[in-house]
Amino acid sequence: MHFRKDIVRAAIAVGFFWVIAAGPLAAQSRGLRAIRAADMKVHMEFLASPIFEGRPAPSTAVEIASLYLAQQAKLRGLKPILPDGSFFQPVPIEVTTVSQAKSRLRILSEGGEQVLYFPQSFAPYSLRGTAEGALSGRVVFVGTTRDADEKTLEGLDLKGAMAVAIALPVPEGPRPAAGSPPPFFLTRYLREKGAAGLVTIITNERERYFRDNGRGFDIAERLAYPSIDQSGRSGSSMPAAAVSFVQLEVRHAAGAAILGLASAEMEARIAAAMRGERAAPGAVDGRILEASIYFDKRMASASNVVGVIEGSDPKLKSEYITITGHQDHLSMREGRVYPGADDNASAAVAMLEIIEALVIERPKRSVIMVWGTAEERGLVGAYHFVQHCPVPVENISANINLDMLARNDPNMVYFVGSNCLSTEFDQILRAAMKRSAGMRVDDAFQNPAHPDRFFFRSDQFPHIQYGIPGVWIFCGTTEDYHTPNDLLERVDYAKMEKLAKFTYTACLDVGNAPGMMKLDVRPDVTTRGAHNMAVNWRR
Repeated sequence: MHFRKDIVRAAIAVGFFWVIAAGPLAAQSRGLRAIRAADMKVHMEFLASPIFEGRPAPSTAVEIASLYLAQQAKLRGLKPILPDGSFFQPVPIEVTTVSQAKSRLRILSEGGEQVLYFPQSFAPYSLRGTAEGALSGRVVFVGTTRDADEKTLEGLDLKGAMAVAIALPVPEGPRPAAGSPPPFFLTRYLREKGAAGLVTIITNERERYFRDNGRGFDIAERLAYPSIDQSGRSGSSMPAAAVSFVQLEVRHAAGAAILGLASAEMEARIAAAMRGERAAPGAVDGRILEASIYFDKRMASASNVVGVIEGSDPKLKSEYITITGHQDHLSMREGRVYPGADDNASAAVAMLEIIEALVIERPKRSVIMVWGTAEERGLVGAYHFVQHCPVPVENISANINLDMLARNDPNMVYFVGSNCLSTEFDQILRAAMKRSAGMRVDDAFQNPAHPDRFFFRSDQFPHIQYGIPGVWIFCGTTEDYHTPNDLLERVDYAKMEKLAKFTYTACLDVGNAPGMMKLDVRPDVTTRGAHNMAVNWRR
């Protein structure tokens, strides 16, 4: 009888143990089941739609995308953490554009003056390095962008000249809507010879595209970010340059006017160049070209979307993991939309599913979700977040950054940056991958010295610069990367689901670890904070 009572007591005790132990495991299982590819597809169809015109930052389109993500995240249980009680962290942006009212080309000749206007007839090749002001010079024809070299240009007086070249497609062929820069040699040679500028007559493909679609040149933007320190990254403020060399692109009619040719003569010269016939370079007598480039400036903003899932432990909830993924992509280019389905609607949507899972099973530490803006402009939103963080950065244990989750080998993923600050973090991620998605981890891009520089190219890097262990979960580029072909129909939703489940699992493991992720890899990074911005990761 006593024996049977002992058995009963033991059975009750064991059963009670498994109820307690199975609680978190059952919740994790429910969390994993909440992440579904079918749910992701609905949001992808919205965010990667052409109506968003690529979700560029700053724009109304990307702000609508941000509003949509914030509302969807709120419905799933995300809470505000910003001081104003909202989900939106505005990033101020100074926008510089070429002034349509003030910028023009003047052609001076014995026959009088002819004026060409921006953006219908011409545009600066790039605003980077373009200075404000007027510059003029004698018109000198230098041939084509493919054939011009020291031999063909030998003996030409280029000092103070406005050199004019016919653009030819590079051997692999540029996209008609984007064009290609003149060969570096030609630009460098003209600068060395003291030329005032280079005017490139656009390719036949671009001219035809402009004509058939009723387009002129894009109104390019140069952006500056007064709220952030990017430590020399592209996209930060640039000092004004002295007006010494200007680089322009012109339509065919404008090229004809500059060279003093009839339209038919200009087209015949371009056709001959396309056939490989070389036109003799030389000065165009009696013609002066004056380029006046002036800027307009305005202030704009784009918003990070930021919210929190509070940790389950009363003490540890004041420590954090961040999950990041940018929601912006690229501006339209000469009328063509760059939808950015993989880059990076895939991660923006996966984060919504991860919230659903985390609300079911919260880690001990709190999780901050950050949809960063203007990543394509130089990781701008991520820098703004870490430099204007709503919580002490010293309390952020680690960052998991999601960027491009939907293409390439369905069973492979890259980790970028996981091993650069914390051995523990790297090990937890690998164990979580084996336990959840079971995908092969490729470390090809871990090294900051890799020639493709992926280590520096997504939103984990600003976290790493602040001494916060970070990883970029990345499926690699494709031939559609940063093209109009990054489309919904090429998305692998099953892969997105697997990586969302991995991220959820890894977040729980980091969030439930005994302590914050240890900084044990670099002797010059032993604490978290802004002082780590001085670390040279390029060595």
